[in-house]
Amino acid sequence: MRTTAEKTNSLPVHGGLNYAELQSIGLCPEDVLDFSASINPLGTAPGVSEAVQRVPADIYPDPSCLQLRQALGRHLGIEPGSILVGNGSTELIHLIARAFLSYGDTVVIFAPTFAEYEAACRLQSVTPVFISSKKDEGFRWDMPKALNIIADQKAAAVFVCNPNNPTGIHLKEQEVRQIAETMDKCGLLVLDEAYRSFVDECWPSHPLLCMENVLLLRSMTKDYALAGLRLGYMLASDAIVRQVGQYQYSWSVNAPAQAAGIAALSQQEHVELGRQMVVASKKFLRSALSVIGLECIPSTANFLMIRVGEAARIRLELLKKYKICVRDCGSFGLPDYIRVGVRNKQDSRQLVQALKEVVSDKDG
Repeated sequence: MRTTAEKTNSLPVHGGLNYAELQSIGLCPEDVLDFSASINPLGTAPGVSEAVQRVPADIYPDPSCLQLRQALGRHLGIEPGSILVGNGSTELIHLIARAFLSYGDTVVIFAPTFAEYEAACRLQSVTPVFISSKKDEGFRWDMPKALNIIADQKAAAVFVCNPNNPTGIHLKEQEVRQIAETMDKCGLLVLDEAYRSFVDECWPSHPLLCMENVLLLRSMTKDYALAGLRLGYMLASDAIVRQVGQYQYSWSVNAPAQAAGIAALSQQEHVELGRQMVVASKKFLRSALSVIGLECIPSTANFLMIRVGEAARIRLELLKKYKICVRDCGSFGLPDYIRVGVRNKQDSRQLVQALKEVVSDKDG
C-alpha cells in the first residue's frame, strides 16, 4: 500500500474557529477561548498593529515584497534573492508542488502531519507515500527505515514538518542532513519550520541551503501572531525561488501583511517572551493534566497532544458547554487525541478544569 490516507474530495482540516459551527450552536467568536490554533500566547506586538493601520488602502502592494524580503535578509543574514514571501506558508506549499511535481512522481511525507502537503500533492495528481510514526515509539520515526524508503522510492520531494504538527517531534540536524543526502540532489527536501521559534534548543538550519536541494518554509503567523494577515516565506537557492515564484499570483501578499512583517521583525523580544510563556504553560499543563489522569505527548513546539479517548465528542462538549475550542486529531489519523495550542496559565487553568469535568462525566 502506497499511502495511509484515502483520497477524498474534502478540504484539509485546520485549527482556528469555525464561524459557521459557532453560529449553529449559538456562540459568538469573541466569547470562545481558542486552544485550537497554535499562536504566540502574547498575541500581536503593539507596534505591528500601528504599522498596519498606516497602510493606505487605495495603493497596490508591491508584488515582489521587496522591502519585506530585504528586512528578512538583514534579520537572517540571507540575500533577498533567496527569499520568497507568500500568503502564509500554505500558499508556498502549493506553489512548490505546482513548480516541481507532476503525475508519475513519488513524494514522501513524514506523518502524521500537516494536511496541506498531501492536498498539494493530490492537486498535481501525485499520490504520496507516508512514513508514519507510532505511539509506542514516542511518535518518533524509525530513521533508518525512513531513509531506505526515500532511497527506494527515488522521491521527487520529501515533506518534513520540524517540529512536527501535531506531535511536536523535532528532528536533529544530522537526521535532516541524512534525509537530504539520501535524496542525492535528485529531489527536494521541503523542511517546514513553522514552529521553530518555540523550540528551546533550535539548531541553525539555514546552512542546509548550501545543499541546493533543500528549501525551508517559515511562518510569521505563529511566532509573530499574524494569522489574520497570512504571512510566510521560503528560503532556498535563487534558482528554486525563481522557479516557484513563476507560479505565484500577482499581489498574493497584501500591503498590510507586508507592513506587519517588517514591523514584526523589530519585535524579537516579544517573540522571546512568548516562547518563555509557552515553556511555563506547557510545564503547568503537563503536570496538571497528569493529576487528572490525562497523558500529554512531550512536545518541543507551542502545542500539546493529549490523549482523551473520543476526541471528536470531547471537543464538541468543551465547545458547547465550556466555550473552549480545541483541535481534535481525527484528521491526523489520531482519533483518541486532541491538540491544544499553549496559552497563558490563566487560560490553561480553565482548560484543565473543563477537561477534568468532561473526563469525569465520561467515566461516570
